[in-house]
Amino acid sequence: MPTAGDILRRFRFHGVPGAPATSGVPVDRARQVALELAPLFALLEDTEQHAARIIEHATQDAVRQRAAGSEEAQQILAVARSDAHAARAQSAAIRLDAAEAERTALLAHARGEADRILRVGNERIPALVEELVGRVLAMGEHSTGLPGKSGPGSTRLGSNKETR
Repeated sequence: MPTAGDILRRFRFHGVPGAPATSGVPVDRARQVALELAPLFALLEDTEQHAARIIEHATQDAVRQRAAGSEEAQQILAVARSDAHAARAQSAAIRLDAAEAERTALLAHARGEADRILRVGNERIPALVEELVGRVLAMGEHSTGLPGKSGPGSTRLGSNKETR
């Protein structure tokens, strides 16, 4: 395949063929090159116009595709924002349901523990009252020697004074 330099060398003026002449009209090289290339440039003019139309159509298509892509991106973004809002609401509802279930379980456990404490207390009260009464009576017998009487060194119920 010829290089660009080989093609351009073809259009260089090397001299007039034949024997050298002493007189004559100088050659207009620029005009000769223009006349030689004019049919080629005329053929390329249609190709250039066709290429310009292709570029114009491609530019218009690119603008339409960019606008359509931008609109589609905005729609996708709007759907994603809506979905994110719905997902946050759903997540919050799930957390609230879990918290409510935990609260209910804790409340049931607390009620059961309160019932157990009340039951144990009610079971122990008669025995504790009996033991307390026995100790109080024993304290009274121990200080006086007789049940129901107080003597020196003992305190009477309801009295703040000690007798000596």
